[in-house]
Amino acid sequence: MKCPNCGNALDARAEKCPVCGQPLPHRPKQSVARSIISVLIWLACIAVLSLLLYKAYYWFAEYRLVRLYTRGAYTPTVSQIELSDGRVGHAVIYYGQDGDQIFLPELGYSTVIAGGTARFEFADSDWFEGMDTTQIEGAEIVFSPMRISQNGRQTKLPTLEIYISVPESPFVVFSPSEENPTVYTSAYSISGWVVPGSVVSINGEDITSYVDRAGNMALDVRVQPIGDNVYTFLVKTPNHRETRYDISIYRQTLPIDIELDDSVKMTASNATMTISGTTEPGATISVDTSHVEDSVFFNMETGEFSFIAQFETIGNNVVRFRASMDGREDAVISFGVYYVPSRAQYIDGAWKMDYAQLRLLFEQWHGRKFRCDGTIIDTLTQDGETYWVMDVGSNGEEQLILLTNDSTTTEVSIGRKYTAYADVAGRHMYKASYYPLLTVRYMDIYTES
Repeated sequence: MKCPNCGNALDARAEKCPVCGQPLPHRPKQSVARSIISVLIWLACIAVLSLLLYKAYYWFAEYRLVRLYTRGAYTPTVSQIELSDGRVGHAVIYYGQDGDQIFLPELGYSTVIAGGTARFEFADSDWFEGMDTTQIEGAEIVFSPMRISQNGRQTKLPTLEIYISVPESPFVVFSPSEENPTVYTSAYSISGWVVPGSVVSINGEDITSYVDRAGNMALDVRVQPIGDNVYTFLVKTPNHRETRYDISIYRQTLPIDIELDDSVKMTASNATMTISGTTEPGATISVDTSHVEDSVFFNMETGEFSFIAQFETIGNNVVRFRASMDGREDAVISFGVYYVPSRAQYIDGAWKMDYAQLRLLFEQWHGRKFRCDGTIIDTLTQDGETYWVMDVGSNGEEQLILLTNDSTTTEVSIGRKYTAYADVAGRHMYKASYYPLLTVRYMDIYTES
């Protein structure tokens, strides 16, 4: 420190210059209040900065979470489903940490995330309660989900928009099981299922009384010999659109009336079947296809007739017979019967696989039954028909056959070994080579015997 008057070096504590004797100026001391204010300002700055950092941390955490639920790993999935009661619905699946909850206020409940998912299901029809479903096509549903963590913290997730069309009233037809069936009887049973509480009519007549509490419906209709008989069903389930379903049953117009008895079926497990019915009195009956000799019976006074048909082919067989009367055109009935021997009979007559001879004699052995033990190695589909490729070889030698599956075993998997009881149908190409083709009637998962 120097004297401002003479420039002499001074002690910092000196009050006047020892050389010139002039008093020395000093800075005023800071007050205690100003010091306290400075400290408080610094503390406030630190608090504000800490708050900003805290807010930034949770803002970024929520931003990351929202991003996960919009286009990240937690993006919810939506799929259309059929509920256990048969109604059409949707499933919404949210993803997240086990133990957290997803709350959907629009549905009014929350679901705990378990196994990484929280699943919500709802019926589409619930959104149209009290609405005139004939005047609207659908509705845009907006969900506003909330994630509730295990510590109780709530986080709003991105809204989810789903467009839901007004559902059709469910109607499942059990019988007939095929489209446009052909029948030879005047009575036919139509059965199906609707959602309980639905209103059902056929050709304008209310038949809701034929629907039981479970929604099952069954009624007999009269089929006239006029060709196509059309039965129009209208089904109206609450909060659904009305469903129209037409069933067409064909009964041939014949020059001479013929009606088969209800006991005549289109499937058989025995090689013979009694065919019986009635025709017009005065008509005679003759059989064109294979039948038991001397089994043809007819009563010209009552029109009753019967004969015993024989089935020579496993699978589809044709039964054809005619009614004749003087001065009138013959009335011909022709229909198919699907014949497969009973399991015990079929298996008992199955040959052990002789692959070398089968490849040579597939034509002569048409219809011969074989037991085929092997692994399904491949499948191919051509013209709507699925062929399963089985390797029946042993000791590492590949021996391939192709199978069409007419058994009740529908779940067939590649790589699994099966025992198939099948009859020879010919041959079919697989990877530029021909292999024996067999039709499976019974199939089991292979077990060591």
